[in-house]
Amino acid sequence: MSQGADSGQLIKARAKIFLLLAVVVAAAVTLHRFNPQHWPPLAVDILHSLHGSGFAVLAIAVYWYLQRRFPSHVNYLLAAFVTMAIGVVSEIGQIPGPRDAQFSDLLVDGLGIFGALGVLAAFDSDIRRQISKPTRVLLPALASICLAIACVPSFWLSYALLQQHRTFPQLLTFEHAWERATFGQTANSRPALVAAPTPWPVPGKTVAHAVEHGRWGIFISLHPKQDWRGYSRLSFVAASVSSRFSLDIGIKDMAKDGEYHGVRYYKTIWVDTDPQRYDVTFDEILSKPEDRVFDLSLVEAVVLSTSKPGSGAEILVDDFRLEP
Repeated sequence: MSQGADSGQLIKARAKIFLLLAVVVAAAVTLHRFNPQHWPPLAVDILHSLHGSGFAVLAIAVYWYLQRRFPSHVNYLLAAFVTMAIGVVSEIGQIPGPRDAQFSDLLVDGLGIFGALGVLAAFDSDIRRQISKPTRVLLPALASICLAIACVPSFWLSYALLQQHRTFPQLLTFEHAWERATFGQTANSRPALVAAPTPWPVPGKTVAHAVEHGRWGIFISLHPKQDWRGYSRLSFVAASVSSRFSLDIGIKDMAKDGEYHGVRYYKTIWVDTDPQRYDVTFDEILSKPEDRVFDLSLVEAVVLSTSKPGSGAEILVDDFRLEP
């Protein structure tokens, strides 16, 4: 009778574990497959930035859950396997969705998982008694390095997003170290920060020196993901480094259900060596004939690129802001 009761309790415990994992997997897929459109954009940005640290916390939670019910050293490996499986499923869930599945995300997830469980194991007295002295030193050191690689960039980006939100409607000034995290997220080549030339139309010590690169001749790609309603225009200061050339300004909003891309707006201007303030009025964007009206509440990207990729054009750019 006692053996049957123990067997029944074991089945119930396993059922609870599988139910918990199913809920976690469903939540992960839902958050990655469907961008929560009704959440504040800042909350969504921070949620998406916490890949490594989020999976580190999840790995520890799964381990503690398993360890409380089935105490065993194997739970470190089992927790790592289960948490990594959740990461794989969440990435697969993005393939047909608005976000892009990335192997780099899985790599960061793995570093966070190994780092968190490795640090936990390094302070486990039973584990320490069973491993050699060199391993007792190597394990926490290696796990801490992995945890730092996975988590520090996440926390730094989250801090940068908070700072960007605080300085809004000023989007980018190239004056602060945290801004590198916001404008360098998707750029293949980040603009260099150089001393502002004299005279320069806006105050500040540094400006961005960007060289066009890639098949599209991109200078800089910004992903502010902010609500632009209530403003009339986007403005910035720019100057060519050597000679006059045409500059394309691209602005797009986030894709809606059933769309592969959001609505894109393009404008071409001519940039001279004398610095000037340029702008794009939102009346221009909203009046452009499209299948649907541009959504100023969910702006995804602002891209500056040359009209003739491969020309080696260089630009000084500064002070992206929204005007009333």
